[in-house]
Amino acid sequence: MDMKRYSISGKGKVTTYNWMIKSAGFALESARASSEGQFFNSMSVLIYSAFAMEAFFNHLGSHLSENWESEERKISKWQKFRDFNCQLNLSRDLDSRPYLSVFEAFNFRDYLAHGRTEEIKKEEVVEISEDEVQFYMIGSKWMETCTLEKAEEIFADIKSVITEMYKASGLGELPFSQYHSSAYGAT
Repeated sequence: MDMKRYSISGKGKVTTYNWMIKSAGFALESARASSEGQFFNSMSVLIYSAFAMEAFFNHLGSHLSENWESEERKISKWQKFRDFNCQLNLSRDLDSRPYLSVFEAFNFRDYLAHGRTEEIKKEEVVEISEDEVQFYMIGSKWMETCTLEKAEEIFADIKSVITEMYKASGLGELPFSQYHSSAYGAT
């Protein structure tokens, strides 16, 4: 194939939260498909779900405020969630699912982003098979969160919250339908 040099100009729009939720979905499919690597795939689901929620806040914020770019760094993601909930008249109990999962995902993401080496002491009696004993780990709280069950819960809840906020904001009915669009010319 012959290569040519082109001058391309135009503009595009990338809906980042959709790329993040798609990444979480692929990791979830992998976690469901095989127990090998399930811990790491579950970790990816949790991280990308948190990224998706945070990116959605920026998507929503730019829709609701002309000054969002200057405002968004001054407000914590937890406060953004509370503020959007009020602004969209979604007076929900943020201490229960699916809303609680937003806070859980953010806490998980923050813990890993600012992770530290930990010394952990633990004494417990567990009922597990001989096969399971070889895989038993004394781990930190974040490690205990990296399960398929928790990944499925957080992923579903984040999608539910995004959908609810998207619809309430008047952005439409299908929050996960657009990933990228562009218009350009090549000469």
